[in-house]
Amino acid sequence: MSGFLLKYRILQALLSGLLLFIISGCSFIDPVSLMKKPDLPTDKATLNGAIQSALQKENGSIIRPRSDVDSSSIRIHDLDNDGVMEAVVFYQTPDEDVKIHGMIMQQQGDTWVKKLDFDGEGTLLESFDFVDFTNDGSVDIVAGFSRGEENLQNLLAVYSFSGDTLEKVPALPYTHFNIGDMNGDKIKDITVVYLQQKELSYISTYQYDKFENAFVEVSKLDLGPNIDSYYNVVAGKVAKDKEGIILDASVVSNSSYSKLIIMEDNKFVDVLQDELLTYKELPVESEDVNDDGILEIGVLTRPSGWEDRLIIDEIPFFTTYYQWDGEIRENNEREGLQFVLQRYYDLKNRFYLDFPPEMYNKITITPESNKNSYLNFVMTDTGESIAEIKFFSSAQWVKAESDWEVLVKEKSRVIAYRSHGDLKLSKKDKKPINNNVAPIERKGN
Repeated sequence: MSGFLLKYRILQALLSGLLLFIISGCSFIDPVSLMKKPDLPTDKATLNGAIQSALQKENGSIIRPRSDVDSSSIRIHDLDNDGVMEAVVFYQTPDEDVKIHGMIMQQQGDTWVKKLDFDGEGTLLESFDFVDFTNDGSVDIVAGFSRGEENLQNLLAVYSFSGDTLEKVPALPYTHFNIGDMNGDKIKDITVVYLQQKELSYISTYQYDKFENAFVEVSKLDLGPNIDSYYNVVAGKVAKDKEGIILDASVVSNSSYSKLIIMEDNKFVDVLQDELLTYKELPVESEDVNDDGILEIGVLTRPSGWEDRLIIDEIPFFTTYYQWDGEIRENNEREGLQFVLQRYYDLKNRFYLDFPPEMYNKITITPESNKNSYLNFVMTDTGESIAEIKFFSSAQWVKAESDWEVLVKEKSRVIAYRSHGDLKLSKKDKKPINNNVAPIERKGN
């Protein structure tokens, strides 16, 4: 290549670069910077490094809460409302007498500095939250602990951080708990459900008293001695203008009933005192089935023609849901339970079939049906089939799929349906496995 041609091409490249510089508004673009992977935010990376360094000295390892929706292990908040951020993390030291500890780190400029350690309870961290219980404008650390075994006491601890010190409120024993406002006074409270299997059970609501530096009991209600477990406990609206808690209790041989508890004038009220009102031969979870923001109680109903069947596991029960009307009655409590919805619920949590209100008590399942192979839903008066559910092997499904719609696909079989009417059939989303020390789930709006 001639020297002239080389100089020409160099000059051409320089002019092109100058033109790009002018067009871009005299701002310099570094192509390498565009390809660089984003780093972890400096403060988070620094915080994580400071925590790991502190844990090495304690020979500890970070733990996450088992029951929370938010399972993050490190949580950042301005604990004492002074404009400086703190980070809280729990860790375990299996070889020490105290197995669980908490650590508070504080942000100081571009670094994080360890402020203090504190002891937890038990051997497992169940839950972890920030709530202003002491009503001083600053949040408190609320943590639930267990020993990882059923029928042992679990403890709910509240810690208040101020400057360089941490105060612990005496812990509350619990099986389930709810943080809310049961008595409607606009102040946070803790409602605890406590159970010693088949021996005793009670529900209590506590509020923090700053003069006693302790939680003081607002109300307590005995729930009886014969309860095996609470398989479902939910808090929320239980009537149009009423907040409350519904406890679904298992008693003998899988049978169960539901308790609906509210608070009036700082006293608990057991709305449905007659346990037979909500008795069911198998467990049914209370929930908001019609998405109106109000919780319903479910009971089991035998389809017409199945009344004399003796083997409970063979009966394809219908689940009928009722909503309390909000009126407290001395007698005739059944009048206060208003029909909301009836459905066929697959008890293995795979699907359900809702019946329109106008078809309430007008649908049954043919006697030759089997809930684990074939179900034929028919009108009680005419015997007309309105929906079918069938279980197919993989080989059977290849031949039948053109006539049926897939409901659930499993490894070796397909559950399918076909409808001859307007029944709504839905796949049931699998729920996370619940343990016996979880916070009470809040459902509805």
